[in-house]
Amino acid sequence: GGVGKTTLVRYAYHAKRIKDHFDLLIWVCVSTNFDVVGLTLQILDHVCEDRPYEKKSSLNKLQEILQENIRNRRFLLVMDDMWEEKDRSGWIKLLAPLKSNKVKGCMVLATTRTKSVAKMIGTMDEITLSGLDEKEFWLFFKACAFRNDNREHHPGLQSIGKQIAKALKGFPLAL
Repeated sequence: GGVGKTTLVRYAYHAKRIKDHFDLLIWVCVSTNFDVVGLTLQILDHVCEDRPYEKKSSLNKLQEILQENIRNRRFLLVMDDMWEEKDRSGWIKLLAPLKSNKVKGCMVLATTRTKSVAKMIGTMDEITLSGLDEKEFWLFFKACAFRNDNREHHPGLQSIGKQIAKALKGFPLAL
């Protein structure tokens, strides 16, 4: 956690080039609760202008509505912070109406901390983010921690800062 997966994807998600390419941009935060009905409802919130699904509780009916509303539309679905790795059938069920879309160029992108999740859902190779190298991270950390103040004459603060930077292992948000 804290390496910047969500930040990187959010940056791409909001880029003009992405907005121009896709008809629908859908962002769903999955976390530890992989609930097919709940996630389908979250997706529908992005897809439907009115709420034809509001009083529906059947997954089949919700997926029919989803399928109808994405038909002939190129979409990007971001599944952020996925943890579930045991329920491949749930993943397949969730994506079923999306796969029926015949428009070329649709994309599902998932962020996860777990290689097993990436492997379970992957149709492409995973992209693994790593921390900054030690020297670069120290420069970054120093700029954030000390701002423009010159702390070179405070070796105690420098020493503590270096210990913290080392503990973060190149990941700015690891704590």
